[in-house]
Amino acid sequence: MMKPVRFNLDQSMETLTAHSGLALIGLLLSHTRISKRLIKYKLPAVHNPTVSHPDVLYAYLGLLCQGKSDFDHIEPFREDKFFAKALGIKHVPSSPTLRQRLDLAAAASYDWQTILLEESSDLLRSLEVPLTPVTLHETENRLRLGYR
Repeated sequence: MMKPVRFNLDQSMETLTAHSGLALIGLLLSHTRISKRLIKYKLPAVHNPTVSHPDVLYAYLGLLCQGKSDFDHIEPFREDKFFAKALGIKHVPSSPTLRQRLDLAAAASYDWQTILLEESSDLLRSLEVPLTPVTLHETENRLRLGYR
């Protein structure tokens, strides 16, 4: 039988946040070259942006890590100091900036997705994360595709 875990609860004036796990995401992002690569990347119609490309991408990743995919979900985080600090964001973008920039990036010929995929694989390799394939049997494949 496992020994029960004991917690000590103390009263504090500290600000508590429900998204403290973003600090780990920010740490992982700091071990990539995503920011450096996106800074150099030029998007058409975006000259000298107030909010940098890395800030836009990191803000959206912060939302996705919390299960939020709607651009409007960024608004409460614009005033959240922890959100910005945890992810290394200088300027949290507004929802229109987030939407417009990601739309432009998606339409670009050499897009951000390539950078993300390359940097993700480099990060996994550098951390020596074991990757194992998942194989489905024929019946599972047929069920997944809606065949009986």
